[in-house]
Amino acid sequence: MGQVEQIEEAGALLAQAEGRLADGDLHGAFAAYKACLKAAPNFAPGLAGMGLFLAEHGDPGTAAQLLSQAMAEGDAAVRLRVAPAFARLLEGLKPSAWDPALDRDLLVCLCSPTVDPQTLARVTAETLLLKQARFDGTAATLDAMGRDPLWLAFLSRCVNVSAAMEMRLNAVRTAVVEAGTGAGDARDTPIGDLVAALGISGFASEYVAQVRATDGAVAMLSRSPTLSEATALGEGELKAQLIRRAIDEPARERTLAQSVPALTPDGADAISEAVKDQYEANPYPRWSAPPAPTPRRLSDAIAALPGLDGKAFAGRAETVLVAGCGTGFEPIDMARMDPSLAITAMDLSRASLAHGMRVAEDLGLTRVQFVQGDILALDKVRARFDVVTSTGVLHHMARPEDGLARLAGVLRPGGVVRLGLYSERARAVVRAAHQLIRARGWTPVEADIRAFRAHVLALPDGEPLAALKESADFYSLSGCRDLVFHVQEHRYTPPELGRLIAGAGLRLVGFEASPEARAAFNSAFGAADPLDLSLWDTLEARRPTLFHGMYQVWAQAGGAH
Repeated sequence: MGQVEQIEEAGALLAQAEGRLADGDLHGAFAAYKACLKAAPNFAPGLAGMGLFLAEHGDPGTAAQLLSQAMAEGDAAVRLRVAPAFARLLEGLKPSAWDPALDRDLLVCLCSPTVDPQTLARVTAETLLLKQARFDGTAATLDAMGRDPLWLAFLSRCVNVSAAMEMRLNAVRTAVVEAGTGAGDARDTPIGDLVAALGISGFASEYVAQVRATDGAVAMLSRSPTLSEATALGEGELKAQLIRRAIDEPARERTLAQSVPALTPDGADAISEAVKDQYEANPYPRWSAPPAPTPRRLSDAIAALPGLDGKAFAGRAETVLVAGCGTGFEPIDMARMDPSLAITAMDLSRASLAHGMRVAEDLGLTRVQFVQGDILALDKVRARFDVVTSTGVLHHMARPEDGLARLAGVLRPGGVVRLGLYSERARAVVRAAHQLIRARGWTPVEADIRAFRAHVLALPDGEPLAALKESADFYSLSGCRDLVFHVQEHRYTPPELGRLIAGAGLRLVGFEASPEARAAFNSAFGAADPLDLSLWDTLEARRPTLFHGMYQVWAQAGGAH
């Protein structure tokens, strides 16, 4: 059989596999995928199909091998399709030796518009440190780094989240400074590319790792560059990205911040004002354009909630309020997931809102309205929403129960609210950090945040506070401030969540959990009710870090009477 015939046969078998998969026939789909690859072992769409199937159905090792081959053999369409699932497999890897195939795969995923590069920051850092086991600080080594696509992609697309990589980058920055690289020396050279990438990396982390001040082209290693400093490095994609990220976009955001409309009058709550001041100074989280999410109607996701009163909800999720949207990631992600939504994105901080407004403009999103407002003043708003989301917000209020009552007040009958709230048990290390900060008299200024970080970075891994080095928020100034220097923080247990929800006249209808947490629940309690908060409390008591991010819960307002 000739190659053309092989490809035609493989294509027919692939169509058969995907048809059976759509019908829910997993065994038939697997057999057809297997036959497809037998007919044409290097057929990239078949490799992609089988790899995605195995990634979804329990064989991640084989899936990773097949998806790696699909990325190498396939065209741009195959790589776009494969990249999100492949990146999810790669992000959990802990490589023990440098592998050129992994190097290649990470680079492709980091550069894919369908992947959030930040999810690959840790594994990419580990790969690069294995690739360059020692750093000698020579010009030749710096030149090699400036020619290495993975180094440049990591620095320009990720915020570092590795303590070991932070030490390496400090050494690299020091070597660049000591080399005395001037504008003329760096212009249009690999070292110039490295300096530009380091400048982007420093800006993204808000220069959280202190580097001694200097002049010339390398000044941007310790502070935001001027336009003349950035242009002195020459032309090219990295220099353009540096100018866009560190100069042009902040200037646009300062202008946009002045135009944010107000949804509510200003509140009179002292904690709200302090929180507002924090996020005006340190908008959080810092991010660039998100990857395109998988299209899905929000109403379909809500209809799948186990406790939903479907009749009261009536399948309607058209208007959404994101209360406490921060820098806009959540409303923008929702708008791209479901373009039918009309989203109101509200926050206290105009600086944070301006970041979201700029990204929404860049993405051409017109159905997200960014507004300044206070949750406590929502009783002055007449609009009613089908869905309200408030992630990581209520626990920073003086009285979270008052905030939830205001959110419930703007839900239409049968509408739903999604909440993200801190776990008392999982935040034990943060409570310990608060004690240290009080004892040292540190305040949320840059010098004290850096002093706190230096203390933690110097701790051996067995020390309790050393666990903070595993938090991505530890690696930027705004993230570290939000993590351990926040002006207000409440934390909950599952039963306390239940009481909070009931106190607002709402009913728990969904409890989101990671695959790890769901597996632990099923192992411990079998087919028990997944909305039984007493069972989640029992499980979390055994595994206190199970909700190290936040609890994510859904609650529903009563229907019309």
